[in-house]
Amino acid sequence: MPMELLFALAQGDLPRTIDSPSDIDKLRVIAAAELVHARLPEVGAREQTAQVLSITWQGRAALAKAYPHHCFNFGAAPRQQENPFADWRPSKDAYELQRDGSRTTLDS
Repeated sequence: MPMELLFALAQGDLPRTIDSPSDIDKLRVIAAAELVHARLPEVGAREQTAQVLSITWQGRAALAKAYPHHCFNFGAAPRQQENPFADWRPSKDAYELQRDGSRTTLDS
């Protein structure tokens, strides 16, 4: 089962190399579900070796749901990409909604 592989990955250190064909197939499933960040080999590649880089926040949530009584120690949480739009200010022509009794007006 792919969740069993995810559980095993959560128990050890990352990054981790995987070379078992059945585990690589399971890894393809959990990577497609965006539960891990992994480098996967091409399907027809001669050398089938994959590398698991990290478990995503979705993977951590899936583990917490699948194994509610297990205490996972993931260490530091992976850094989220900072919002590139954080410094944007509202446009000067943004509308304001004003309420005067039962009437609503929009000014620009």
